[in-house]
Amino acid sequence: MKNLALRYVQDLCVAFNATPGFTAVVESSPARAVALDAPQVLLVQLGAESIEGAAPPRVTRLREIQLIVHTRGDDHLALAEQVFEQAHPVVMAYADPSIVMVAEFGTDDAKYANGDLRRQVVTKRYRITYQTDEHTLGRPA
Repeated sequence: MKNLALRYVQDLCVAFNATPGFTAVVESSPARAVALDAPQVLLVQLGAESIEGAAPPRVTRLREIQLIVHTRGDDHLALAEQVFEQAHPVVMAYADPSIVMVAEFGTDDAKYANGDLRRQVVTKRYRITYQTDEHTLGRPA
């Protein structure tokens, strides 16, 4: 049985790559995302998780999914916003039988990578509420 939160990240990466005209290179590895020279790289990562409630045999979990856009070039704002504009509907439409709700949580301030003014990183956060079996991180029975 696969960890559901990890599967959500993998499913989203597949969905972004399948989106016609998606402009960013999609990555799930921070090391590879930083090493790429592409003007737009979308890194999909798991963030914090909390337990929202338990009604055995199920547990309701709230997991943060982070979309981290790495841009390279002179027009960081336009490059990052283009990726978020393309990615947002994909995340919000993501569905799975274990998912209760998907919600946008917010966007962090942009940061420059390693003091390089041509490389910017900005993170948009989503929260996915989902249910698992009380004894696993996988699909409820």
